[in-house]
Amino acid sequence: MNRFSRPTILGMTGLLAILGVAVLLAANDPPTPSPRSGMWKKVDDAVNKGLPKTAIQELGPIVEAALKEKAYPEAIKAIAKRIALEGTIEGNKPEERVTRMKAEIAKAPKEMVPVMESVLAHWYWHYFQQNRWRFNQRTATAVAPTSDFTTWDLPRLFAEIDLHYTKALSFEKELKAIPIGTYDALLEKGSMPDAYRPTLFDFLAFDALAFYSAGEQAGAKAEDAFEIDGAGPALATADEFLKWQPATTDAESAKLKAIKLYQNLLAFHKDDQDKTAYLDADLSRLQFANGFAVGEQKSPRYKAELKAFAEKWADHELSAMARYRPMAVLLGLSPSDETVRRLSLTWGVTPLKVVEYRSTDEMVWCAVEAGVAAGIVKPGQLVAVLAGAPDQSGGGATDVLRLVRTR
Repeated sequence: MNRFSRPTILGMTGLLAILGVAVLLAANDPPTPSPRSGMWKKVDDAVNKGLPKTAIQELGPIVEAALKEKAYPEAIKAIAKRIALEGTIEGNKPEERVTRMKAEIAKAPKEMVPVMESVLAHWYWHYFQQNRWRFNQRTATAVAPTSDFTTWDLPRLFAEIDLHYTKALSFEKELKAIPIGTYDALLEKGSMPDAYRPTLFDFLAFDALAFYSAGEQAGAKAEDAFEIDGAGPALATADEFLKWQPATTDAESAKLKAIKLYQNLLAFHKDDQDKTAYLDADLSRLQFANGFAVGEQKSPRYKAELKAFAEKWADHELSAMARYRPMAVLLGLSPSDETVRRLSLTWGVTPLKVVEYRSTDEMVWCAVEAGVAAGIVKPGQLVAVLAGAPDQSGGGATDVLRLVRTR
């Protein structure tokens, strides 16, 4: 089983998430399990023939019928596709698509709102991922932002994404009562069994966690940013973690929100007869904490908790994931201040600045010595150095792999 093949919103990994593409869903998507399969075929045929206006016309009756029958997943799929096609006709302007989705959310039945809010958050997030270079060149401003999010600075955009994920998850009680299979018309199933994400709340919570756990969050953090202590409850047992009440003035911290979501998921599934969702959330929590915690104790505590997890749940398939979870510490090294700053935004990487080097041998030893000086690399450890040779013209290639045993 490919553990990491998770269910996604149909087209979300491709066309739904991208604001600048021509079509929302690929023509070879799995058939929609609805009495309107013939109507969907007409939509796909129009799209394949390059007739977006015709496709939009064919989507109208699908939306109307799906809403009437309360087939909400299918209605969301049809509305999102219509918005994407309308955007294609009008020049793929991301701000117009967002405006249309907000208008649809305002008039949608409340049962549809959580998923639509999550889709909207995805659209904002994917716009950033496609245009991160623009945001890297912008500085925060005290001027009130316009409605055009393509002009916002990074903190403002991330605040908007957070807002929509928060709105989506505010329907917590209702979402926890909806089996994930109810949304098969909208979700593209991976090889992960439903036991890993048994409810719609699980699906949307992990969707939000992917955003809150992104390394780019470091570029929008507050001055009094909340930090995770590697010696604290974040890397303790699940029971200790659940009792933890982080004390911080940084109430909007993405890391804090991720911690609260993990606590919610663990509390939700703690008494499940099938422990899969509980164990998956706990393992994900440990990985998250290891990636963001600070202090010398985080690495040994992470390894100890993985070992304890594997031993306690030896009869469950996830014990293998804990046992073989990569233990390597990733260091990102560069003589460039700008590169080191960029590396600080990469999840799970510890950035370090090194002195200038002129040859491959010099570069390798600079890397190893920097790790030793930082107290990260210990005597007797095997260090793998992967880099581009500095004495090659042109640059851009990763063509050096050296294994070094420290003394």
